[in-house]
Amino acid sequence: MSSRRTLAGVPDGESVFVLAVDAGGKARARLESMGIIPGIEVDVLTNGGGPLLVSVGEGRIMVERGVADKVLVA
Repeated sequence: MSSRRTLAGVPDGESVFVLAVDAGGKARARLESMGIIPGIEVDVLTNGGGPLLVSVGEGRIMVERGVADKVLVA
């Protein structure tokens, strides 16, 4: 079993640090434009069955579940 932890698996109310973004060019560029880059802290506000609502810096953004699964966190 893989020990890979992604943003998609982080529960509500938890803060994590982005380790890497394992995505193609378009998805990586979109995440970067939203401030989700390696080294940044992300607070997961809601993680239900659909998109995640996360806080990055002073902003709140929605991240699609499939994209969130490409963001490796610790």
